[in-house]
Amino acid sequence: MGLLLIIQLRLLVSLRTFFKDNQELRHLYCISPNSDDYETEWGVASCKKDGKLFVFHGFDRYKFNQQNKISFLKVEIRKWKSSH
Repeated sequence: MGLLLIIQLRLLVSLRTFFKDNQELRHLYCISPNSDDYETEWGVASCKKDGKLFVFHGFDRYKFNQQNKISFLKVEIRKWKSSH
């Protein structure tokens, strides 16, 4: 197996586990365009199967090229909290 295939399989297993363990995901976001640059502040909250809650909060910064495709993307996770 090639390294890329192994990485893809591990990612798939991780995503399946994440969505199996985390029920009722909720996403919120606010997009702020600034000429050629965009910033999206976002939050994700979930109730896990064991009743614990978690929240991710962060920012995506991105730019588009002349073909309206993303030419730059930076993802920042600034806060993470979990109950218990």
